Amino acid sequence: MAATEQVEAMDEVAAALLMQNEMLPGEKLLRSFGANALLPLHPDASGTGAKPYMIGASAPRKVLGMLHLTNYRLKFKPANSRDADFSILLPAIADTRDVSRLFVRKCRLTMQDGTFIEFLRWGIPTLIGTVNIARAQAQNLDWTAIERDIAAVPDTLGAWSVFPSIGQNTESTASAG
Repeated sequence: MAATEQVEAMDEVAAALLMQNEMLPGEKLLRSFGANALLPLHPDASGTGAKPYMIGASAPRKVLGMLHLTNYRLKFKPANSRDADFSILLPAIADTRDVSRLFVRKCRLTMQDGTFIEFLRWGIPTLIGTVNIARAQAQNLDWTAIERDIAAVPDTLGAWSVFPSIGQNTESTASAG
C-alpha cells in the first residue's frame, strides 16, 4: 500500500487517538484529512526569523501527513516523524481558497498578515467548507482562556504555530518527532 493510501485509510477513531494527548482543555477533534503540506525546503531562507510556512522563501517540498481540524485549530501531523508538526489557530486564517490547476488539487490558507501555506489533497471544497464553518464558530470562543491553556502546555501546538493576535509564528519546544 502506498504511503498516501495508508494516510487516507486512517479512520476517524485512529485520528482521534493520535490527537488525544495533544488536545487542549475544551478542544474537540472535528475532522481529519489526509493531505500534503507544501513547505519550504529551507525554512529560514528569507532571513532570520522568517516564517517557516512562507511560500516563496524557497521551492516547496511536499510533506505527507494528516491535517486535523479541531474547534480551535488546524494541526498538521506529518507521516514521517522527522518532519515538524505545526498548528494554525483558526482565527489566524484570513482566507481559504481553492487554487487548483489542472489535475493538481490545492488549497491555500492565507493568514492575517498575508503569508500563506498550501495543502495538496482531493476534495478541496469539503476541506474549505469544513474549515470555514469551524472558523466562524471559533469566533464565539473565549480566546483569552484558550491562550492561557496554550501557555500552560505550548508543546501541544507543535514545532511552530500561527496565532491570531499577532498573525506570526512562534517557536515552541515541541519535538518534531
